[in-house]
Amino acid sequence: MGKLKTVYQNLPLKKALTITIVGSLFIALSGAMTILLATRPSYYALVAENSENPAMYWHDFFCISTVGIYVCVVIIAGSYVFYRFKLFAPLKALTEGIEQIAVDNLDFSVQYDAEDELGALCRSFERMKNELQKNYKRIWRMTEERRKLNAAFAHDLRTPLTVLQGYTDFLDEYIPFPEKEDTKLLETNRMMAYYIKRLEDYVEVMNTIQKLEDTPVKMQTVPIDSFMKMLDDNIKLTAKEYGKDISVINETELQEVRGDISLIFRVLENVMKNACRYAENEIFVHLYEQDHLLYFEVIDDGAGFRPEALEQALKPFYTSGLSGTSHFGLGLNICKILCEKHGGSITISNISDSGARVQFSFLLEK
Repeated sequence: MGKLKTVYQNLPLKKALTITIVGSLFIALSGAMTILLATRPSYYALVAENSENPAMYWHDFFCISTVGIYVCVVIIAGSYVFYRFKLFAPLKALTEGIEQIAVDNLDFSVQYDAEDELGALCRSFERMKNELQKNYKRIWRMTEERRKLNAAFAHDLRTPLTVLQGYTDFLDEYIPFPEKEDTKLLETNRMMAYYIKRLEDYVEVMNTIQKLEDTPVKMQTVPIDSFMKMLDDNIKLTAKEYGKDISVINETELQEVRGDISLIFRVLENVMKNACRYAENEIFVHLYEQDHLLYFEVIDDGAGFRPEALEQALKPFYTSGLSGTSHFGLGLNICKILCEKHGGSITISNISDSGARVQFSFLLEK
């Protein structure tokens, strides 16, 4: 019985409906014929006894009523079977799913595995829900990162604004007494100009991040030989600038790279400059491909990331305090934004006796 039920559930709707109708008609016709044949002897007995007997009319009424009721019951039973085994489960699953989406809950699954049209509809609904969930998570992550970015930006703005306010108060006290030394006024003016430039740089950085988030990924196809030639030229230029030795190991078996080449090399350049800045002598670059992702692994022989940096370096406006006051601490955060725009990710870690490791990836278009 269970196997027959499974076969029926997997039938296409049209075929299942046809079988249900034909089966119901067959059962109804067979039952009606059985009722008529069963009551036939009593009918002839009444005719033989007296053809004008009023009981014959009641006999006919009983037969017709019984046949009619039986046929109605069979039709209702057939409709119930079709609804119960073909419509009830998928409609219930879809209704519950819609109710969950209505209350902004996407942590559910549509469980209906039949191979009919409604099964295909449920699977499409599940894919739609998964895409919505993925987009919601992406939007939530972007919103959370933007909130953190704004909080960090506001925090870093307080220092130059406080300093400017202090210098403004000083000027309010100084200007009415011009006999004071001009050197102090010049120094104050110079520091105010410096912090105003700092604020302008902050605003420019925020605009840059906004442009990065809004810029679309432009896919192009580059043969692997050309890609490696561009990579080699880029790395050699960076190595020459910082006077470091760089080794490249390519373990990909790709014939071509399909992605946003400009974006990829922008991330590579940022990571390489960081590695060159902190490396002692050597940097190792390892390329490999896995699950349609192109991975870069950059390892330097420096001191590695400090414990605090391992937790904070990918966040905006984090600085180690070793890069000067002009450094905003956005290099790795920009790399993170670009990698995620390209369907990849970036992670940082330390390797024992080797230094820092930065691993980043990009989704390759098929």
